[in-house]
Amino acid sequence: MAIIDRYEEKWVRKVMGAREKWLAMVKDASSLEAYVQGIAAVTGLDPATVRASFPARNWAEFQRNAEKYVDIWIEKVRKAADQKKWSKGYIRAFSKS
Repeated sequence: MAIIDRYEEKWVRKVMGAREKWLAMVKDASSLEAYVQGIAAVTGLDPATVRASFPARNWAEFQRNAEKYVDIWIEKVRKAADQKKWSKGYIRAFSKS
């Protein structure tokens, strides 16, 4: 087992253990602004543009249904790890072309 495989397993365990922390973060009133600022920083878009976007406008619904979404998040991470998507992609990115 490569070290990267152990990291992928650790990632899943951390996500599964972070369920309550994730819920609290999503439900926090400041989470929309953190989301807006994070997306703006990564994309280079103006925060006002991000705030007016479809995903940001639907943040309130996301917050109200966080319990539904947390299980989807955990399952998607678990599935990605089972399929070794992260480690395969990482290895592919650094392998010879």
